[in-house]
Amino acid sequence: MSNLKIGERIRSKRRERELTQEELANILGVTKAAVSKWENEESYPDITTLPLIAQLFHMTMDELFGYTPEHKPLAVVNEYHFGLSLDDVDKGILDHGTAKDCGIYKTQDSWEVRVHFVSIEDNFPCVLQKHIRPGVLVDGYSVRIVDGKVVDDDKPNKHYVCSEKVWEYKNTDIKYLKSMLKEQVDMGLIDEEDGI
Repeated sequence: MSNLKIGERIRSKRRERELTQEELANILGVTKAAVSKWENEESYPDITTLPLIAQLFHMTMDELFGYTPEHKPLAVVNEYHFGLSLDDVDKGILDHGTAKDCGIYKTQDSWEVRVHFVSIEDNFPCVLQKHIRPGVLVDGYSVRIVDGKVVDDDKPNKHYVCSEKVWEYKNTDIKYLKSMLKEQVDMGLIDEEDGI
């Protein structure tokens, strides 16, 4: 019927426990004919019976189904947060990830959307920069996450994105922030009084 081999595993475990088909049928509340059909791969146990079989034979459902997960390294998910005007970014950025959520906020004299963007692309800050209208200053940061936990290793996991450069830094140490802000003042992107 298929390659699941559930019947084979049921027969093997039943014999290990020294049970007859009839005894197993009585324990599970099914007929002896049903057990025989399972073991001969003519049918499968009902979905509500499968957990009972697994529990009876001290198996996980994966073991009952013969599923052995391959070890695959977890993908690093990059979560980016950045602020921009609704008209300042090319919508093609959505080809590089998913906008998880966003909110519209009033700044001094305009409205801004603050976006939480999820992508598996390591170079997303550079991709974002290419999709921003020239001359627009965008600030942002990113968090690298694996299996729901923030990754703290030797790779930069923070970014400061502006119209001409992507700064990367591992933490928010004041030394890094001062260095970035000095570069932005030198480039004329922000006024000196905006620095630290």
